[in-house]
Amino acid sequence: MLPVTPMRVHNHHDSAVVVGSDGELIGLDKGGRVTNILRPMSNPISSSILLDGHLIASWNFYDDVSSCMGLIPQDFFVDFGNTSELGCESGVDGGPAGATWWRKVEGNVESVGGAGGRFIFALSGQGIYSMSLKIDEDVTIIDESWRTHYPALTLSSGPEIRDRIASILITESGVLAISEGGEWILLSAEEGIELDRGFLDLRDPVYRAVYSSKLGTMVMTRGKEIILMDGNREIIQRIRRIPGPVLDAYADNGGWKWTGWRHDGSFRSGELLIRMRPEIGIGMFGGDKCICNDGSIEQWGGYSSESEVV
Repeated sequence: MLPVTPMRVHNHHDSAVVVGSDGELIGLDKGGRVTNILRPMSNPISSSILLDGHLIASWNFYDDVSSCMGLIPQDFFVDFGNTSELGCESGVDGGPAGATWWRKVEGNVESVGGAGGRFIFALSGQGIYSMSLKIDEDVTIIDESWRTHYPALTLSSGPEIRDRIASILITESGVLAISEGGEWILLSAEEGIELDRGFLDLRDPVYRAVYSSKLGTMVMTRGKEIILMDGNREIIQRIRRIPGPVLDAYADNGGWKWTGWRHDGSFRSGELLIRMRPEIGIGMFGGDKCICNDGSIEQWGGYSSESEVV
């Protein structure tokens, strides 16, 4: 049982980093044992991405006009030293505890995505920024590669409603930004120039998205709907028969596996499998376990004898 309420799970080989609801970071080894605990700041973590074991995280301040971004190095999570005390002592130059790099930015960070040595984030109403990451002899070097204006979104036309970017993915075609309202924009990876855009026509707001070079993109909503897109951003499946929101997904052996609101599920070769569970699955832990809202680590159940084809 985890010592915090989990909010998000990042996998790294046989280990994982769990983001807690109050901003805690929990390192797990392949057996699900807690190896390290850190609370870098007193604020919750608004967005995060794991790049080769290094965690890029953002903290939105309560003034609603500024944020902090920082990098927690992989040594904290992957080398698995002795479990540290939960705390939020200041890190380098007064930044987040455990951070080897951090910056204060003007505006709220809406989403962070990344792959390899690059991470990309969106600042609310201001722009999208691409950053290069290099770790050289324990020295963290982060430079801006490009920035582009914040995209005009369909649902941002009136003062009473404003769309926001829910997920940023680095794909083989470019940088894919997907808004809560279901609008997607493809930017060139080299310069951030808009290449294409489209609309998903969803019933519910987008929660997040996951990309696989073999399967394409899964878009998860805050309702009972998920969308599967191929590498060309064409919708190949619209699934509206799930018990509740999907919270995390895993590409495995030619198909998708996921966990979510009181169910585990999979979609492979056109077949949808669902297994109900009493807990809420917060995130996948590898391909065969999931971390639940009560902090328990359970077997993922999509292929059990109790599964139902729906």
